[in-house]
Amino acid sequence: MDIVRSDDIPDISLYMDQMTGFIDEKLKSFKREEEDKLLTKTMINNYTKNKLLPPSDKKKYTKDHVMLLILIYFYKNVLSFADIKSLCDLSIYESFDKKDGSLSKLYDILLSLEDDKKSEIISDLKRRLEDTKGKISGFDKNNENVELFTFLSDIVLEIYFKQHLIEYILNKI
Repeated sequence: MDIVRSDDIPDISLYMDQMTGFIDEKLKSFKREEEDKLLTKTMINNYTKNKLLPPSDKKKYTKDHVMLLILIYFYKNVLSFADIKSLCDLSIYESFDKKDGSLSKLYDILLSLEDDKKSEIISDLKRRLEDTKGKISGFDKNNENVELFTFLSDIVLEIYFKQHLIEYILNKI
């Protein structure tokens, strides 16, 4: 489940179909079902209309558009459009379309932070699964559904609290 690096994004302008095809191919490991579309023309138009994505230049999208759309893809699963805009207002939008490569640098920093977290997250989840097994000792030990329910609920609650913290911080800006 690797996110495409800025160096792997073409430094040429792409038409909408080329861009959606590129993102769909590069992020296919994030699809739940093989036939799912990660990004559609309607989605891109909505992002532009809601000022999350700067408009294209003569129906062509730049490398900066692609990077921002990849980030929006992940953000939209956790944040509202207003919160995504507030988050991107902190740094992304001021770096957009600058010729100094600052958006690529920032994008790659985000990816490296995520890469650093992967092994830490896997270790933490393994530990939490063992903790879950210990805490449900009063239940039938052969009932894997109780173990799975408890483990997944723990993760969902953590995500909820982290999401709430992000929203709280963005509301204070």
